[in-house]
Amino acid sequence: MNDAFRIHRRDLLGGLGAAAALSAFGYGPRAAMAQTASLRAAITGYGVVNTLDPAKASLIPEFYVIWSLFNGLLKFDDTMKIVPDLAESYRILEGGSIEFKLRAGVTFHDGSPLTADDVKFSLERLLDPATASPNASKVAAVDHVEVIDDLTVVVRTKTPFAPLLTFLTNARTGTQILPRKAFEAMGAEAFARKPVGTGPYKLASWDVGSGLKIEANEAYFGGAPTIKTVEIPLIAEEASGVTALLGNQIDLTSTVPTADVPQLMRNSAVTVFRQLGFNVRYISINLTKPPFNDVHFRRAVSMAFQREAMVQTVLFGEGEPLRGFFPPLLGANHTAAGHSVTGFDPAAAKEELAKSKYGAAEYPVEVLTWGGGWWKRFAEIFVAQVNQVLGTKFSVSVTDSNAAFARQQKGDFTAGVWGWLGMIDPDEYMGDIVHSAGWRNYGKFKNAEVDGLLERARAELDPATRARLYNQAEALAIEEVPIIPCFCSNIHNLLRKNIKGFVQKPYSNFGDQFAHMSIV
Repeated sequence: MNDAFRIHRRDLLGGLGAAAALSAFGYGPRAAMAQTASLRAAITGYGVVNTLDPAKASLIPEFYVIWSLFNGLLKFDDTMKIVPDLAESYRILEGGSIEFKLRAGVTFHDGSPLTADDVKFSLERLLDPATASPNASKVAAVDHVEVIDDLTVVVRTKTPFAPLLTFLTNARTGTQILPRKAFEAMGAEAFARKPVGTGPYKLASWDVGSGLKIEANEAYFGGAPTIKTVEIPLIAEEASGVTALLGNQIDLTSTVPTADVPQLMRNSAVTVFRQLGFNVRYISINLTKPPFNDVHFRRAVSMAFQREAMVQTVLFGEGEPLRGFFPPLLGANHTAAGHSVTGFDPAAAKEELAKSKYGAAEYPVEVLTWGGGWWKRFAEIFVAQVNQVLGTKFSVSVTDSNAAFARQQKGDFTAGVWGWLGMIDPDEYMGDIVHSAGWRNYGKFKNAEVDGLLERARAELDPATRARLYNQAEALAIEEVPIIPCFCSNIHNLLRKNIKGFVQKPYSNFGDQFAHMSIV
């Protein structure tokens, strides 16, 4: 157990007490010049990292670390344009397959060279049902991966698959490249605990529930990082992360409580990054259980709360109401006007409830949430509004984020606050969530016509035509209310003023920036 990472909320609630506690654990204020080579970058709002195997990762904090340890064939640049990463170049072949030319001289952390065979192994492992990867859908259209020579590989698709380039980036994709020989020698379990990548950092130590330490990969193909070590404590409460940063016990947080943003922006000692994110926040509902197996009940609940008020009370204005499946940053896919079943209309909500086979209070509903921050407040505001309008007996059930995720995956829930931080492809926001085979379709929504539209959209390479297909799919699906869209939130990072080089991207990036940062 590494006690340097054991940071509890009670140690961080204020001033000198928090400073003393963190100092005892090795997170005291920075004093010596020799320490400036180390960055203290806290993952805030989460208390656990379960795996560092990209194929098995599913939680945001896992990817925050994975991005510093691995690379993908491609990546997003600072403007969210897809550019080469491990690939030196690529070209689209007839039928939608993609040929990649790999960079020469790239090595893994163990010194072994990157080859096309490692790419083949990594991507086909995702496809293997035995891997049981939550990221398998990202490569579902891939038939096989063909090695041409050591530095040339072709990803062969069954049919054209428009999202594939997005899903081969070093983002929340699971398609990061692993070394075949090291993985097969270590085995899946050991590799997940001591991963070997090509990234600018390699793992030095890790305590699952407390934090990690990574150290610079001096042989990194992009150049050795300036910051030689990064300590990554896990701080479950976002507010506690702010306290730690203001006390100079950490340098960077992965998120910031929305209520604190206005005051922090006036603080000359810190830098606040904020922008609307590629995210959707919604109420996940189980369509296999009463009362949400009745479409009229679902519609009634969706029209029984005011999303604009939720943005103000939950996010303190740091976001926008969401009345469809797509975030505003997705442009042509986003339906700004929304839909009738996702607008606040108490009279229509009561009319829908009257059509339902369930009475308002017949099935008390527990709305699953976690922590003590805005996710908990999200559930509380939703429950209060719906109960007031409909006379339902909804209640809030608080657990930890890991348990909430596990219960959603297993279908062991009736309703819960949920969300997704995606990227630039619309398929993540509908294909993954409402397609009958979508890996995040926890509510078990099924509609053959919606499936057909989504499948056509995936195979369509013309952006305008794709947008029309997704708009049609959304209009059809939203009437059945497979999820209850609520809002799109701003994303935030908080840095001390002496930390330079961090570039915030709208999918809430973190560890991908360490190699470009410096402490002045």
